[in-house]
Amino acid sequence: MEIGRGGIHYRRADINDIEVLVDCRVRCLNELYNHLEDDETKILRKALREYFREAIPSNDFVGWLAEYNGRIIATSGMVLWKIPPRYGVVESGKLGYILNFYTIPEARRKGIGTRLLKQLIEEATSLGLRYLHLHASEYGIDLYRKAGFAKPEQVELELRLE
Repeated sequence: MEIGRGGIHYRRADINDIEVLVDCRVRCLNELYNHLEDDETKILRKALREYFREAIPSNDFVGWLAEYNGRIIATSGMVLWKIPPRYGVVESGKLGYILNFYTIPEARRKGIGTRLLKQLIEEATSLGLRYLHLHASEYGIDLYRKAGFAKPEQVELELRLE
């Protein structure tokens, strides 16, 4: 499929988009971790459906989609969460976390991810957020840096509890 810049429709994801959000998230994770579909993937898909069923109506998750000729070709998302107020987020304590970015391979490098990121940043601004966080893959880091994301001063550590 040849995808040009014209004819791409951008819209906010809604409850009817759960399957495409699930599919794109799994595709993204499979590419990121070089993971093949297996029994764990089936469990992941079920958990993602449950998550989106709850998080989209409550606005704890905001997603934007790119559609071309009736087919979703890219997704993006932002999780909203609230922390105890701190300096910089005294008023609301709300933060945003960017994730669920996925563009089908044949639509990459056409400015679609940039446009979706811009939509999420505008959404975050309209919600009064002052900070957005994300973890960038090697494929997406340039996109995020061009949008103004910088390496945080605080190092984020991960502790895997099992």
